[in-house]
Amino acid sequence: MAARSASGAEPEVSGYTLIFRADDGAGVPSGLGEAEVEGDFGEQHDRVPHVSDDGIEEAWRRQLLSAPRTWDAPKFRLANILVPSTADGTTARGERACRRNGRAAPAVVLRVGSTSYKEHVGTCTSSRDAAARRALREDGLAMHGSASAHLSDALGVEATLETCDGGLVLLRRAAGVVGSVGKFNGPSGHPEPERSVSLHPRAAERAPRPRRSETSRLVREELFASIAREIVEETGVPSASLSPPRLVGAMRDGFGKPDLLFRVATAFTSRQVVAAARRARDAWESDAVVVVSATPPEGADARVDARFHERLTRLFWARCPDAMAATTRAMAECLSPKT
Repeated sequence: MAARSASGAEPEVSGYTLIFRADDGAGVPSGLGEAEVEGDFGEQHDRVPHVSDDGIEEAWRRQLLSAPRTWDAPKFRLANILVPSTADGTTARGERACRRNGRAAPAVVLRVGSTSYKEHVGTCTSSRDAAARRALREDGLAMHGSASAHLSDALGVEATLETCDGGLVLLRRAAGVVGSVGKFNGPSGHPEPERSVSLHPRAAERAPRPRRSETSRLVREELFASIAREIVEETGVPSASLSPPRLVGAMRDGFGKPDLLFRVATAFTSRQVVAAARRARDAWESDAVVVVSATPPEGADARVDARFHERLTRLFWARCPDAMAATTRAMAECLSPKT
């Protein structure tokens, strides 16, 4: 998430752009399973360095003053999202899905490179002054045809976690985290490239590199595994209680930071999630855990404690900017059937 400015305001982060929505072609947000997604990882998708990159270190120092628990780490960089189509224009999820090398083509290809959290803070947050960030965008567009060429575009993930009794789990971001402090969102974080693709050309030029297909598989697995880890670490529910994640969309916030949006169900009830969250490893990142009412799956117990949901339900589905992080409002849009 984007960092707060020195005054505490986040003028850009309240907006968002939905850049991908996975539905069934009829407007129903069915989502994509892991096998339907491909990860195209390579140096060609990295950020282009800029002459003003000395400013990244200064922005990082400024960030540590406001959020000292922040740490640097490698991140994936989302360059763009490709939705393959057949010759007649139908998408890979259509009735005439194309095939590639004898197998069904992916419904979506995520083109990702490498970046770091420090680069994210120094190019895409208010820890870097607005004029410098504007120059990065203008120069990227002028010299490379892309306003994001010089930006980190560190790829995050967020989930809507659905309880077995028809609830949606929301966490209020505590002081000390980076960005959207005081806002509600779902369990969220970043994939960790070092868990899957440690042989980036920059990091190990003389090391043997995996085949392209193997790299794609490793990246895809980490993108989906990362959201399950974040749910476990932030809510304390066991991984065995979670359904396989489904990718429902992707967005960029007002700073341009991208996030993949997933839908995950748990066998835990609303009360069990709230109790487990108090013991979660990363419980410090949230100062409140609430469960709002949602449409339960067929046959599920729809009873949710009334104190959990009334006001927040309206805010969630209305995508209220005063209560919800930009990622969460984008999630609500993805989960709302098109009319």
